[in-house]
Amino acid sequence: MTTKNLLIAMIVLGGFAVGSPRGALAQDHIAGGVIIAHTEINIRMVAKGWSVAQLLRGNVVNEKDEFVGYVHDAIVTPTGETSYVIVNVAGFLGIPVKLIALPSSAFSVVDNKNLLLPGATKENLKALPAFRYAAN
Repeated sequence: MTTKNLLIAMIVLGGFAVGSPRGALAQDHIAGGVIIAHTEINIRMVAKGWSVAQLLRGNVVNEKDEFVGYVHDAIVTPTGETSYVIVNVAGFLGIPVKLIALPSSAFSVVDNKNLLLPGATKENLKALPAFRYAAN
């Protein structure tokens, strides 16, 4: 069998393997072989969401495009209803001065990486209560 024929066979067989499993409903998701029912997913809404991986490498800026901190972490509550962004209000050379938690609704994404926090300055963020992770 030539490489080209092998590749075509893999594509055809792969298409059958990706098809819907027997017995699963059209709206069910398959995760690790377990059927998980869910409500309808609005893919347009998902596409407009934030990539946490990108944001965790980003900066926090104000409307004047002034740097006010680094994105340190993102927290989702156990109910999944409210999420928070943990901001590192950095000092010299990025050494942490203080971590603060702010609701994700306070931010907007400016360039698919950095977060805009209107009205923020390093001084007013440093004045907020410090965030500390719970000890497990």
